[in-house]
Formats: sequence, C-alpha cells, structure tokens
Amino acid sequence: VQLQDRNERLYQPGDQQEKMEKLAGSKTDLPAKMVFSEEEKLKISKDLVDLQIETNKMKEQYETENFELKNMILALENRVLELELCSKKVSGERDALQERLHALETSRKELAEEYIILKSNYLALGKELEQEVRQTAVLAL
Repeated sequence: VQLQDRNERLYQPGDQQEKMEKLAGSKTDLPAKMVFSEEEKLKISKDLVDLQIETNKMKEQYETENFELKNMILALENRVLELELCSKKVSGERDALQERLHALETSRKELAEEYIILKSNYLALGKELEQEVRQTAVLAL
C-alpha cells in the first residue's frame, strides 16, 4: 500500500506537467534575468565609477588643502625666524644703548663734579677778588 502511494505520487501527471512548465518558464525567464543582471552590473559599474570620481575629487581637494596648509606653515615658520632675528637685533641695539646710557650717566656725574669744583673755585676766587679790592681800597686811602 505504501509503495502504491509512492508510485502514485511519483507518477501523477499534473505534477510532472507543472514541473515541465516551470522548467520551460524558467528557460524563457533566463534571458530576461540575464538582461536584468547585465543592467544591474552596468548600474553597479556606473556607481563604482562615480564613486571613484568622487574619491579622486576628494583626494585632489585633500592634496590641495594639505599643500596650502604646508605653505602656510612654512610662511609662519619663516615669519617666526624673521621675528626672532629682529628680536636679536633689537636686543643687541638695546644692550648697546644701555652701555651708552651708562657711559653718558658716568660722564654726566663727572661733569657735575667738575661743575661743583669750578663753581666753588669761582666763588672762592670771587671772595679773594673782593678781599683784594677792599685791600686796594684801604691802601689807596
């Protein structure tokens, strides 16, 4: 009985016919599927090319920005070096001016001392002159 059921299931004409129709339908669908597959491949290829173009644009933009930033860094480093050189020059000039100021202050102090000496000598000579004028006036009388 079981074998007979199996045989009936295996040899049912409707099932075989359905299988054949499916097979025939799938064979006719195969070129359509292949065309669809080719279209998908072309679309994917186009998307890939678009992505590569976009990637190249981004790389180019990165390289441009990187180049500009490196130039900016070099310019700023150059400016720093110029400022350091200028600072050294100004420091040297400041040191020379401080030395000159010190020399001028020393000279001023010496001149002030000489002035005091000359003034005291002048006053002393003025007093001596007055005394001599008085003595001459006393002797002339």
